[in-house]
Amino acid sequence: MPEIASALNLAPDYDPEYAALFNIILWLCVCLILALWAITWGIWNMDPGRDGIIYRISSARLKSD
Repeated sequence: MPEIASALNLAPDYDPEYAALFNIILWLCVCLILALWAITWGIWNMDPGRDGIIYRISSARLKSD
């Protein structure tokens, strides 16, 4: 049988679990990419205002002078 398959240039048989593994990996990657995008978007658009650590440290030093 392998001689016939190589003569006809047939693809090798796939594992029956291939479709399930492909879907798990695909949707895991999609979810991780969306989570990464949401986190980076949230950090990029965050406005700490006067609660930022830079303002707290600089205002504390000014008060002690």
